[in-house]
Amino acid sequence: MTDPIVNEVQESESAPEKPSAGAIRWAKENLFSSVINSILSLLMLAIIVLFVRGLLSYLFSEERLWNVIPRNMKLYWTEAYPVAEMTRTWVSLGVVVVLTGLSLAVWRVGGRTSPRQFGRTLTSLGIAGLVLAILADASAGIRIGAAVVGAVLILAGQAVRLMAGPGFKEETIHIRSILLGVLAIIGGIVWILPIESGTKVSLSIQGVLLVVSYLLGGLITSRVSGGLARGALVGLWMLSLPVIYLVIQRAPVVADVPLMSVFLPSVVGFIVVGGAFLWWAGSGKAGEPGRLAAGVVVLAALGSWAVSLPMLVRFLLLGLATFALAAPTFGGTSKAQKNIVVAWSAGVLLTAYFMAMMQADTGLEGLQGEFIGGLNLTFLLALAGLAISFPIGIMLALGRTSSMPIFRLLSTGYIETVRGVPLITVLFFANLVINRFLPREVELDDVVKAIVAVALFSAAYLAENVRGGLQSIPKGQYEAAKAMGLSTVQTTVFITLPQALRSVIPALVGQVISLFKDTSLVAIIGLADFLRVARDIVPNQPASLGSLRESLLFAMVIYWIFTFNVSRASLRLERKLGVGER
Repeated sequence: MTDPIVNEVQESESAPEKPSAGAIRWAKENLFSSVINSILSLLMLAIIVLFVRGLLSYLFSEERLWNVIPRNMKLYWTEAYPVAEMTRTWVSLGVVVVLTGLSLAVWRVGGRTSPRQFGRTLTSLGIAGLVLAILADASAGIRIGAAVVGAVLILAGQAVRLMAGPGFKEETIHIRSILLGVLAIIGGIVWILPIESGTKVSLSIQGVLLVVSYLLGGLITSRVSGGLARGALVGLWMLSLPVIYLVIQRAPVVADVPLMSVFLPSVVGFIVVGGAFLWWAGSGKAGEPGRLAAGVVVLAALGSWAVSLPMLVRFLLLGLATFALAAPTFGGTSKAQKNIVVAWSAGVLLTAYFMAMMQADTGLEGLQGEFIGGLNLTFLLALAGLAISFPIGIMLALGRTSSMPIFRLLSTGYIETVRGVPLITVLFFANLVINRFLPREVELDDVVKAIVAVALFSAAYLAENVRGGLQSIPKGQYEAAKAMGLSTVQTTVFITLPQALRSVIPALVGQVISLFKDTSLVAIIGLADFLRVARDIVPNQPASLGSLRESLLFAMVIYWIFTFNVSRASLRLERKLGVGER
């Protein structure tokens, strides 16, 4: 006697897949299922056609001065950066491209797609090309070219579907091959555009670097453990920001920096003495004397700002105090002690390097302080602001949810005060007042003050996002951690905070996108960011007069490209972590 449930399962597995509904059937069921739906669908279709026709007619009108964009790419990218030093910006871009290629290979970004989906994408692009040829009020050459390209893409899409045979629904096409083809097409377009030959060669080199670094990343992944490769890449990405903007592009002159009298003794002393102290504090045997010693270091770090000491010593004391407070939580084993000492030594070296570069004068002739502009400055403000605001926002969120009144009141007061004023106000305050709060020997330039303002403003909003995630953690998590004997710090670091950050990924990404766009407000304090270049500088060039609309549309497209890619990366991360599913 056979089981009817088993028979039903076998029949369902062996039954052929129902063919998907055709386009006509889909339109009948979804757009023209009734008289009212038919009228509304036709009305919306007419509105869409009129809108697309007007937009295409505007974009491809002979009055549009699109040729000013490739001629002014240097201004869009770096604004007033010396032309003789532009090689430094290409080297900076090369560093980012190489790290991107390695990251794509190590994290295995991509995967495969089916010929059905790929053919559908090509067909959709082809239809878009035909629509462009039909609706655009452009020259005959543009319309014929769009029609030819559209027809070729449609034929290519159908050919892909037919050549795949029975397996046209299986994921057999590697996205890496598709991206390589797209990269080759972009390279061809670059050589067609009226761009300076040196720029064309440099962009081509960047494309080759991307491919080579991707292949190298695949080779590294096959020979090195994934955890080690990913950890090394994260460290290189973190180092790339100060290296690019403080060394490669800034060309520092360290002749006046007291390397031998201040920096070298401080680095050696803090690594040796501080490392020994942290080894003892993280041994798990320090007990109450360890906590007392950590408190003494905290008082010394705070008191260093009341006496005359080098800035490097003050920051290293603050860092040592932070490590001393964290050592009992993260220590306890010999491996943990070693990790703490290694992290401390690396932090001392990075802090000394950063302080030395900040004290050095720029070697760029004719430029001091604000040595970058354009899209380059926009990226600096966004990345540096994010890197600084994220840890500050987490600390503010933890402070606002703390049971200690002093931390809760201070965090709440800061968050509500900053969120109650616009970013422009914070920028003005930082630009005009912030130097008065610093020691006399410290004078921040406008770019650094803008970074500080953007970071402090964004930290308040990030803190509220993280606080929402912390409040979503069930109380049972805290009770289970307490039952296991975990301390408050251990519960926060290892249990509640990771879950909170995971649950608020959409809000955090929204804040990142908002931060990237809000960097355009630094124009109010005189900095030439990307939007200001597109709005005020390029349209006022003698050869580009009257190109304001084209320049602003180009800026809009660039902003959209980066924000859209960040949003898509966020969606992939959410799917990987199962946000909203478990």
